[in-house]
Amino acid sequence: MTAGSTGNDGPRRIKSVQTATDVINVIKQQQGGTLAEITADLELTKATVYTYLQTLVDCGFVTRDGDQYRLGFQFVTIGEHVRNETDLYMAGHNEVDELAERTGEYTHLIAEERGREVVLYESRGEFAVAMDYHLRMRETPQHLHDTAAGKAILAHLPATRRDEIIANLEFERQTANTITDAAELRETLADIRDRGYALNDEEEIRGMRAVGAPVLGPTETVVGSVSVTGPTSRLQGERFHSSVPKQVIETANLIEVALETAQFDR
Repeated sequence: MTAGSTGNDGPRRIKSVQTATDVINVIKQQQGGTLAEITADLELTKATVYTYLQTLVDCGFVTRDGDQYRLGFQFVTIGEHVRNETDLYMAGHNEVDELAERTGEYTHLIAEERGREVVLYESRGEFAVAMDYHLRMRETPQHLHDTAAGKAILAHLPATRRDEIIANLEFERQTANTITDAAELRETLADIRDRGYALNDEEEIRGMRAVGAPVLGPTETVVGSVSVTGPTSRLQGERFHSSVPKQVIETANLIEVALETAQFDR
């Protein structure tokens, strides 16, 4: 879809809102840019882009410093509001901190939106590594099929929703271990449902492994997942296949209890 296009399917959309979103996404991808640089990535005239930029500046979503435009801190405050209004975050972030302290690794609380995984919360253990990798995870929603947290969610989604997501996957290979076949993925997801946790064995990035478990809500529907990520030198053998999975499942269960009891506190 080109910038500002409304498409022909489904309900009508507001073209100007879609265009403003395109402008914001370009600024994000460029990590800030000049009017000329931003215009170069949009199918719009420079005058039109300038008008959108000035409007976004007036609304606080974009800041201007000389000839450079960057996203504004208003996105941070909106993001904090969204997260703080999420039951999964409120029930789970302290437990994720405890998991990081016990394992010494990076731990994550994950939600699914639009077929991608979104990091709601991250905690860094004493021995955690790969800070740049985890920063990218937080900034960009990831595919579900090549991460432990994502597969834990995907395995427990309703079948129709799971099929929809799998049908739209491009199965881009990240490493030699990435699942690139729908049939293999379905088999893997069935195994995850049977054992209660998912593994990522260097499927997204070479040298890194992860363990993820689903978090089920009060109605037994999956609302997210929790995971531990670490280097292959530490996540191996019994620790990778037994002790860390037990810790992750325990953390997921504690979050589930918090979600359940939160209903009675309202």
